[in-house]
Amino acid sequence: MKRVLQRLGILFVIFIAAGAGYFYWMINRTSRGDTLYISMEESSLPVVYMDMLGREMNCLHGYVQEMADAGLRGSLTVLPEDRSLNIRIARCQGNVTGIYYEIRTLDQSRLIERTSVEGWTSTEDGVRAVLPIQNLLSRDQEYQMTLTVDTDSEGAVRYYTRLIWTEAEGARQMVDLAADFSAKTFHYEDARTLVTYLESDNTGDNTNLGHMDIHSSFSQITWGGLTMEPAGEVFVTLNELDGTMAQVTLEYLALRQDEEGVLETYEVEDSFTMRKGEQRVYMMDFDRQTDQIFQGEEAAFTGSRILLGVTDDHKVQAVASENGKIRAFVANHDLWSYDETERQAVSIFSFRSRMEEGIRPAYRDHAIKILRTGDNGDVDFLVYGYMNRGRHEGCMGIAMYHYSRQNDALQERFFAPVTESFEKLSLDMGELSYLSGGDMLYLKVGSGIYGVDLTSNEFMAVAEGLPEGGYAISQNGQRLAWQEGTNVYQSRLIHLMDLETGEKNEVISAEGDCLRVLGFVGNDFIYGLARTDSQWVINGRMEELPMYALEILGEDMTVQTRYEKAGYYISGVSVGDSRIHLKRIVSLAGDAYQMVDEDTIVCNEEIPDDRLANIGWYTDSVRQKLYFVQLGTELRTGQRVHSSSPERITYETSEILKLGSSVAVPGMEFLAYGGGHLLGITQDFSRAVELAYPEMGIVTDADGQILWSRVNRPSASTIRSQNDAASRFMKNMADFAGSKVFPDGTLLLDARGCSLSQVLYFLGQGYPVLAYGEGGIGYLLMGYDAYNVTIYQPETGESWKMGLNDATNYFSSAGNDFICGIISE
Repeated sequence: MKRVLQRLGILFVIFIAAGAGYFYWMINRTSRGDTLYISMEESSLPVVYMDMLGREMNCLHGYVQEMADAGLRGSLTVLPEDRSLNIRIARCQGNVTGIYYEIRTLDQSRLIERTSVEGWTSTEDGVRAVLPIQNLLSRDQEYQMTLTVDTDSEGAVRYYTRLIWTEAEGARQMVDLAADFSAKTFHYEDARTLVTYLESDNTGDNTNLGHMDIHSSFSQITWGGLTMEPAGEVFVTLNELDGTMAQVTLEYLALRQDEEGVLETYEVEDSFTMRKGEQRVYMMDFDRQTDQIFQGEEAAFTGSRILLGVTDDHKVQAVASENGKIRAFVANHDLWSYDETERQAVSIFSFRSRMEEGIRPAYRDHAIKILRTGDNGDVDFLVYGYMNRGRHEGCMGIAMYHYSRQNDALQERFFAPVTESFEKLSLDMGELSYLSGGDMLYLKVGSGIYGVDLTSNEFMAVAEGLPEGGYAISQNGQRLAWQEGTNVYQSRLIHLMDLETGEKNEVISAEGDCLRVLGFVGNDFIYGLARTDSQWVINGRMEELPMYALEILGEDMTVQTRYEKAGYYISGVSVGDSRIHLKRIVSLAGDAYQMVDEDTIVCNEEIPDDRLANIGWYTDSVRQKLYFVQLGTELRTGQRVHSSSPERITYETSEILKLGSSVAVPGMEFLAYGGGHLLGITQDFSRAVELAYPEMGIVTDADGQILWSRVNRPSASTIRSQNDAASRFMKNMADFAGSKVFPDGTLLLDARGCSLSQVLYFLGQGYPVLAYGEGGIGYLLMGYDAYNVTIYQPETGESWKMGLNDATNYFSSAGNDFICGIISE
């Protein structure tokens, strides 16, 4: 009888649990007609903290999909001397059932360690564990670690960080300085000690609290007199540690009470680049981004404006409907709309939690792009990056949504997962994300461009394997041009496509000429023509295609302008302010050319820059530069604005699209980083250095290996065994035509266009630099100090010193033509 009663009790508990689950399921889903809606789930994946350098830092967000590890450069974890790494798993919704990790080389070619953690401890603030990393790592070398946490509620969740086993004291001092610097800026008197780190001058912008840097004034970095207070947890991330250089990012909330007693909330990101000297830490760069959180309060709707507050140009966007009645706008990663007639504001989409405050649930590795705003209040938009919550939580990808004003609900149209980082994806979306009136959506993903038919969710590859310089997209995204083939200097066919109409055209070379995509001015296409036997070669390497003529095609494919001048060739163009600037060269002999003065083509009509369309700003006496959405009508005195938020979303018609291609683009890829962010990706090494240089940044290869750093360079360096170094450097030169890794592991980089100062980095790492002087004579640079550079002539064995200023001028006049290398032993 006792067993029967026990079984009845168990069945009763199961019945109650099932009923509660069914009730919860029903209140989170509603039906309208045949469409089933649910509410967006709160975030549920745990986050993981690393215990390092005397503090908890490097908060890692989890992925439920496998990622391309090399693309996730966000954090670098410094191991303790005994390599036993303490971690804390926080915000865990269920029980941890397993913890294991895998360590590989950055290029993923070699597995170093795969270990399952034997035990962990549950505490009030999460689960604590120790990763017993084995003695298999080389010191001062970066590795990639994938940490997997199994839970009974979420399954396997992956976390990614780079690892390094190195001397930690210098890193600790730099992280401590960054944290101390940020904290002191909230206390004017305490902050006086920070003056020694600033480089305040007239290049600093002291008019916008949304962006400050090391050149801003002392008053500006202490919040311009505002009474600001930090709030909640400060998230500290070590982004880079390369020799004496460290790059650290702090993210936190700040609060301010305005004159009316209303509490304002700001999201702040402080980025620091530092160098550890023998006596102290030097601040090389500081950058602060501040964004006021728009909360839709009624006071923000005033006159003919919606006041967004403190932010910066690239953080806001607004799109008006055709009749001007509706404004959709993005402020600080949140999407809103406003109906001017009904005075109705709608918070359409946000990943912010209603149950958990702070900056962690508002993790900002995502962005929103407004595609279309309808007169009826409907809005089509993309959300791309890391999905903080909802059905795709823990995935990286592109989601398209439709907001129905009539139903006050969201409909997911599709989700396309990607395996690259948010910043790589953001560069692609910035190049092309265009929705036509016929419901065709065009996206650039990696080296391909894809069209998605929203009526059927079928997609097609428009073009794949696009090389840098082999395609162009008009500023408004409507027109696309790409060359046939992957060699940008040998194409005889250019494809043109109007993405609004879907119409395709071709430009075919006459008489076998080579064609070169040069870009767009407005929607007019610019391309160049060159003879098949012409090429501009400098010191054995292709520089450009000498184009004897340039043509501009209108949207109707008729030639609007042709530029051709006897004796002159075009080596490139740049478009700006409705002008086309032509770089010109003249032939000397054979494949040799010489730069001459530029020429300019002036367009007949002004080309508008609509990046800040419907956005304005004004200067406030207290908060400085304030941004707003410009409305078409004014609110009259006494009129109220009502705010709402859709509570429902449907996935019924959504599909998973696998965009992307296996078509590889030949050549190396270089990634420029600065301030903890990806600045750009290019196949031109000197261009990558150009991007990273002003940000005190670094350049890596596609695997994340650092190739160049502005900060980590000693004050002097000398290569002792010059003959041996020269022999090892020159042995691959016969096969060098551009940046590449040779079979023996040697990497040679075409650094033409870099300055002498920039290539001295390689000498500081112990590698010679090949520098071409007048007449194409090659010299090897073998050392430098504060005053001189050591030059070696491999053919004669002579070595001498030249003053740094003289050497800079000499090699600059010879075209700054350098070849740098990382030479295998």
